[in-house]
Amino acid sequence: MKLRIVSWNCNMALYQKFDRLLSLRPDVAIIQECASPERDAARRWQPPCTDRDWIGFNADKGLGVFTFGGLRIRRAKAYSEAFSLYLPVHIVGRCRFNLLGAWMADARKIPPGATNEPLAAMRAYRRFLASAPSVVAGDFNLLPQQISHRDGGQPGSSLVERLARIGLQNADDLPIAGAPAVPLRRTHYHQRKPGRGFVVDYIFVPRCERPRLSSFEVCEPRGWIQWSDHVPLVAEFTVTRESAFIG
Repeated sequence: MKLRIVSWNCNMALYQKFDRLLSLRPDVAIIQECASPERDAARRWQPPCTDRDWIGFNADKGLGVFTFGGLRIRRAKAYSEAFSLYLPVHIVGRCRFNLLGAWMADARKIPPGATNEPLAAMRAYRRFLASAPSVVAGDFNLLPQQISHRDGGQPGSSLVERLARIGLQNADDLPIAGAPAVPLRRTHYHQRKPGRGFVVDYIFVPRCERPRLSSFEVCEPRGWIQWSDHVPLVAEFTVTRESAFIG
């Protein structure tokens, strides 16, 4: 059985782009900059998905998780409004795992008393992520050297190292089916210009063999840049009865 997880900053107006998302055949999609369910309902638009959850402080521009193929979403009890654009959920159904969706929006737009600082969020959600097979995905708005930066130069203090301690690794650093990894595939194209690409979106996946990451794709800007200044990331797992992802 295959499980496909997509992360995409859709650059708003998801209702006009949902068919493009569906072309990736997601089972779970983490979408940044999408509208709230109430805003979509006001447009008389209902996304063709099994389930969805959403958080945000701007009804036109928040963080959503969508599931397909009968998978359901349960928001984790660990959720805290103090981390305004991090959404911890349990994915349940034929597969079961924990998911932390992330969108590091402009800090100037974060409500008073909240933060989008990733290290603080990972500390807060560490127990949630360590309690079951987990995936962390989203637009971190951080370059690779920033997610690898050690706070105060201390070993183990970077975002990559904190996630590694709970068994998660950047999917773009993992070899697939014996092939070498191809890191630094650009995910964000400033002003939608192909020559101005940056790596700021990530999917962190379990490092263990089960479930096995069978493919990881960073979509090419051709065909996507007309829809958003970010391209989708697609992680596909091979899920077996022996896998901890099985429900």
